[in-house]
Amino acid sequence: MKKNKYNLTAFAIYMNYFVHGIQAIIISQNAASFAVLWNTDKAGVMGVISAVGIGKFLILFFAGELSDRFGRKPLALIGMFGYILFFGLLLVNTNLFVASFVAFIAGAATSFLDAASYPALMEIYPNNQSTASVIVKGFISTSGMLLPIFIGFLTGKNMWYGWSIVLPLVIIIINTIIMLKADFPDHKKIAKEETESEAAKEIFVVEPRYNVEGVMIIIYAFFCMSTFYLFQQVITLYGTDVVGMSDMSARFLTTTYTFGAFLAVFVSSMLMSKGIREMALLVIYTLISSLALMMIYLFPSATTLSIGAPIVGFTAAGGVLQMGNALLSRFFPARKGRNTGIYNIFMASATFVMPKIAQYLLNVDFTKVMLLDAGVAIVGFILMVILATRYKKVFGLKSIFEKEER
Repeated sequence: MKKNKYNLTAFAIYMNYFVHGIQAIIISQNAASFAVLWNTDKAGVMGVISAVGIGKFLILFFAGELSDRFGRKPLALIGMFGYILFFGLLLVNTNLFVASFVAFIAGAATSFLDAASYPALMEIYPNNQSTASVIVKGFISTSGMLLPIFIGFLTGKNMWYGWSIVLPLVIIIINTIIMLKADFPDHKKIAKEETESEAAKEIFVVEPRYNVEGVMIIIYAFFCMSTFYLFQQVITLYGTDVVGMSDMSARFLTTTYTFGAFLAVFVSSMLMSKGIREMALLVIYTLISSLALMMIYLFPSATTLSIGAPIVGFTAAGGVLQMGNALLSRFFPARKGRNTGIYNIFMASATFVMPKIAQYLLNVDFTKVMLLDAGVAIVGFILMVILATRYKKVFGLKSIFEKEER
């Protein structure tokens, strides 16, 4: 990876995800300020967040095909311009309806970026596809870890919350200038070589079927995204409104959660570089996240939240979503843009459905939000256990814990 001539392009892609880490939580972390600005309550702000999921969902129906047809760079730039528009409008808007439109733009921009970025990284680093994809989460986690601290600092000093929006706006503008000059691999040439390659077919002992392995993986995308996205959006409110933590302590939960995700990137990358299969990690991680979330629901306290937050971050948000996408491409190596698009459609639907349910629970019984999160995590674990049995058959393994040759 060190000598790759596309390293600068990869860095620009990763920096987009640094900004994405901010975009994903900027509204929820400034919920109180936006509630006043938009003349609504916290439930209303949660409703705005759900518009992000609508934007993701609608655009992903065709973003993957556009990526395969027109290339990775044009779609990446569209996404980046969308982020510029999102942060710029977020600074000046005071209307609740317009806020939902602004959130929609953010979701649409993310879909364009995902459809371009994941296939591009797999093409830039063909021998390290899972690792290259997981590193995305490292950049998301870094900004997601720092933002709550920064906003807490602004709040503590009675400073303008808008500085937390100006910073990512400046970063994405600079990165767009870099991306305009960046080169990408010839995706059509790579796709043709992969389609014609007999070597790719020889790794399968049993031919994979899209309506079996493919369907399980894309359904998993919904439950995986639901698990960590819901936790990410509600943990601060859960800490203050259910457990009774102070505002700063509750915000710090997001930081520890994100630190767990950040740490997982390095641990998972190291394990995969030593031959541990992503399939094995997916089974282990989904089990642990299910247990951690159930613990938080059954014993809600500052202690269980403080312990559980980094565990959930590590096991549910530390790159497992990216591993799932890479696993889909391992089963079905052709048409990476289309695969990513389908995978992300199911993923994006979670970013709409989960905030809507959280909005409802805020008005009914917010304590049940962790039961919901534990439930979707358990479904994700069950899917991975079933997929693991198919994985062994397709690749001719006695166990998913057999090491790969690197």
